[in-house]
Amino acid sequence: MNAMTASSKCRAAFAATAAAAVLAAVPVVGAQTAHAQPYPPDPPSLTLSATTVDAGDELSFTGTGFDPNEGVVALLLSKPIKLGRFTADSNGTVQGTVTIPKWTDPGRHTFLLKGKESKLTPSAKITVRPNKPHLADTGEDRSSLLLGGAAGLLVLGAGTMMAVRRRKHN
Repeated sequence: MNAMTASSKCRAAFAATAAAAVLAAVPVVGAQTAHAQPYPPDPPSLTLSATTVDAGDELSFTGTGFDPNEGVVALLLSKPIKLGRFTADSNGTVQGTVTIPKWTDPGRHTFLLKGKESKLTPSAKITVRPNKPHLADTGEDRSSLLLGGAAGLLVLGAGTMMAVRRRKHN
């Protein structure tokens, strides 16, 4: 009976091992091939359309390295100013255009993108120049007409003054 018990135990162990092998192999059979991800992943990057802008002007940017479809906030630092919210594409790239507020203090600032999930914060230094009022371009320059009219009125006024003086003396 001892021999039979040993044989039964051996068969049970063999069956358990075979069952474990089958269970371990099942997920591998249906698995898809893995795509190699670069390791370490590429660092995030930020590219700007300009590094010197006037307050009130637009600034375009491209940021990479974010999670696919991640929410990204564009900020201007010195005093934190939220410039806009954007969404990265399926490759983790975010693109957009923001307007630097007209009331932004002139000088050096940091433009920063902040990923909501990844917490990535690529940044770049920019210089903001003072807001310069832009004169409207109406397509016509009437300054010479206005200057001529003013000169004509001045001559007319002087002539009138001379005529009044002559009358008083006569």
